[in-house]
Amino acid sequence: MKKSKNSMQNLSSVTDALGKKFARQITPKRLAFFLTIVYIISLIPLLWISFYNYPSADDYSIGSNCRQMWVSSHNVFAVLWAGVVRAVEDWLYWMGYFTSNFLMAVPPNVFGERVYVLTAWIMLFMLSFSTWYLLKNIFVKVFHADKYISHCIIMFMLFITVQCMVGRVEAFYWYAGAANYMLVHSMSLFFYGLLIAAVYDKGKKRVFDITAASVLGFLVGGGNQMTALNAAIVMLVVLGFGMVLKKWKEYKALLIPVCLTLLGFVLNVAAPGNWVRAAGTNGMNPIKAVMVSFYYCLDYCISEWSGWPVLLLMIVLIPLFWKATEKTKFQFKYPLVVVLFGYCLVSAMLTPPLFAVGNIESDRLQALTFTMYILVLTLCEGYVTGFVRRMWMKQGVSEAEMTTEAGFSASEVWCILGCVLFFAAASALTVIPEPYYFTASSAMTDLMNGSAKAYGDALKERAVLYNSGEKNIVVEPLPAQPELLYFSDIKSDPEDWENRGLCRFYGLESVMVESK
Repeated sequence: MKKSKNSMQNLSSVTDALGKKFARQITPKRLAFFLTIVYIISLIPLLWISFYNYPSADDYSIGSNCRQMWVSSHNVFAVLWAGVVRAVEDWLYWMGYFTSNFLMAVPPNVFGERVYVLTAWIMLFMLSFSTWYLLKNIFVKVFHADKYISHCIIMFMLFITVQCMVGRVEAFYWYAGAANYMLVHSMSLFFYGLLIAAVYDKGKKRVFDITAASVLGFLVGGGNQMTALNAAIVMLVVLGFGMVLKKWKEYKALLIPVCLTLLGFVLNVAAPGNWVRAAGTNGMNPIKAVMVSFYYCLDYCISEWSGWPVLLLMIVLIPLFWKATEKTKFQFKYPLVVVLFGYCLVSAMLTPPLFAVGNIESDRLQALTFTMYILVLTLCEGYVTGFVRRMWMKQGVSEAEMTTEAGFSASEVWCILGCVLFFAAASALTVIPEPYYFTASSAMTDLMNGSAKAYGDALKERAVLYNSGEKNIVVEPLPAQPELLYFSDIKSDPEDWENRGLCRFYGLESVMVESK
């Protein structure tokens, strides 16, 4: 027994010595650099496959006005004005989200089919940079966390968000869906980040923050109603705290972006076009929509979206948040309130589609909600970790005892290394039977099996026909439907709405797919 105890002590000593050795090598700065490189490398297959990406469905039907303007004038400003006109028409006669209407009216393919390649680049860049900007301001400016540890947290969170994304086609590759939801969501993250920056910045920088936040706030309020409702809720909470804490004299300039956001939201929900569209749908009554949204939030987030990668994210963030909250003076007094608010915020995203159409089946709706879920989950975990650290201090553990060296401690290093190695091993085991499990593995699978190239080549040949001057065109069926690129295709019926939209886009009389 004594021999066994000595062996355990020896093993513990060896492990501790190795941990300290690794801790000297794995510094926050080096880990941040490593995770950034890994994240960038993980995006390469996603960007590579985008070279075979082509427009479909609403990219043609909604973008037809701007396309015809570009063909006739080759004037970018005329095209943008045509997008504004289309957004106003939709606000009056179809849907109130005027910002989204404008963005969808000017898809990249307006300027040429190959410009559509930029779709995935735009969405991935905006999601990545906006998330980084918001979280950097929260962690560094509000909580005074180390910038490198904050960067590590952001990279881990972004990696899981992108690689485990649900509804990937509509989140990144189909412009009409991605612009309406993912792009507007990214704008909202910039908006929140600017509001936080405005509190801490001084002078001209603060003026810029407030000006940019005012513009973005109004546009976010006029975006898709899931994001717009979230922004309105957050702004009302900001107003409430401002009144309770009586700090509006100090931060009264923030009233401008807050009020403009609420104005955009009011114009959004009060648009005449909303009633036109609602007449043809079967949505839920408001009370039922709210209650069902709380259930769906639990059902989707816990049952479908919290797989082992998300669980691993939560584990690896514990030591990082523990380290990040080391020097902050923030007290983290209300963890239950914060977690409950986060749950309500994610649930609120589901209410508009339930009210409008009675379901959340569209992949783009689920993609947006999943993205918000991972963001809120990360922030809530950080707050709860900070609360636990403060509780330990109250139990008699001094700040000096809890404060470690500038870098990671041995236990923190073992936890981070263990999670990274486990993720690598589990990923290898997962993608063998399920090659489409991750976004990157899905892209690599479609690239290696040739389906992406076959799909892209076929649509390239079609584009040549569309621009040939012929007015009545028959095309062959697509030879492949890659998992990450294919959203929809025209039909054998020339009167189908997608066929008619493509005809308007190219100025054709008819187009159809040849029957097999």
